[in-house]
Amino acid sequence: MTGALDLDVLGLRVRIELDDDLADQQLRQVQQAWSGAASAENGAPDLTVPFSAGADFDRAMERLTVDVTLAALAALRGRTLMFHAAGIADEDGRVAAFVGPSGRGKTTLSRELGRHSAYVSDETVAVDSELRVHAYRKPLSVVRDGAPKQQVSPADAGLRDLPEKALRLTSLVLMERDGELDQPEIVPISLADALPEIVPQMSYLRDQDKPLQAIAALSDAVGGIRRLRYPDSSSVPALLPEFMTSTGLASPWQPAPGAVASGPYSVDVVDDAIVTDGFVIVMADATLHVLDGIAPAIWLACGRGAEFDGIVDAVVTEFGAPPEGEAHALVQQATDELVTAGVLRRR
Repeated sequence: MTGALDLDVLGLRVRIELDDDLADQQLRQVQQAWSGAASAENGAPDLTVPFSAGADFDRAMERLTVDVTLAALAALRGRTLMFHAAGIADEDGRVAAFVGPSGRGKTTLSRELGRHSAYVSDETVAVDSELRVHAYRKPLSVVRDGAPKQQVSPADAGLRDLPEKALRLTSLVLMERDGELDQPEIVPISLADALPEIVPQMSYLRDQDKPLQAIAALSDAVGGIRRLRYPDSSSVPALLPEFMTSTGLASPWQPAPGAVASGPYSVDVVDDAIVTDGFVIVMADATLHVLDGIAPAIWLACGRGAEFDGIVDAVVTEFGAPPEGEAHALVQQATDELVTAGVLRRR
């Protein structure tokens, strides 16, 4: 055993156990790549991750980044909201998280913004119920043609160190690169529009208690979710003050009523549900559904335990009689579709 390297990862102490197959130069490369996350604390780690150079050191280095990330995410499941996001912080500890899927440009944006503000992560931003953020200053995984991603330390990439103050999330941003734009733009986005994009970019969300309510409450706390559309990463730093000090437009929302023990249909198949802007948004078996049209009125009436005639009355009261067709038949068809989708259950 060559030794060990202790890291600060999303508030956890992670120990990389280094195998004795590492040459001295390889050991120095590992230490340099992970220097931004090196822990100054002493004591036992929260978890350990083994590392061996194997036959392909560059590929092993790329895999190590994945292994450390996945181990930390699994250890934090159910404890924090974890966004697949780039994160940067200002000198006061205010953090902006830029959420997007793999290949959307988070590492490139991190390299650009991290030269102006502190680099928090190019992979995951984890936020607790009090908006506290713990950094994950992993190596930046830089794409190379025909080779594994290069693991570049924040220092070697010219990125700024963390501020002395504690980190706190103040901005949640969906990122969208559009090369046809002349200049970047920031626009508020409603919960109903944002959730289908955000939920797939979260780790272990189904392990959260009331996950949709947790995201909605977080949106409230940061002043709403915004979308950043930009032509290239070099155009974004000028907007940093706006990300840190301005707010979006928080959508009004409320928890959907819980299931009752009466009526021909039950909503007890969903894990969580909220009502916002005329939509009912539900999560069932880790799948997000945004109910629109007459579906919200049907689902909410089922949640109240209404009999079928009462469900039809709720729809007609809200939308009026259908211009074509018979209300009972149309409501029955829509209700059957909700059952098929797994957001209602026949008793």
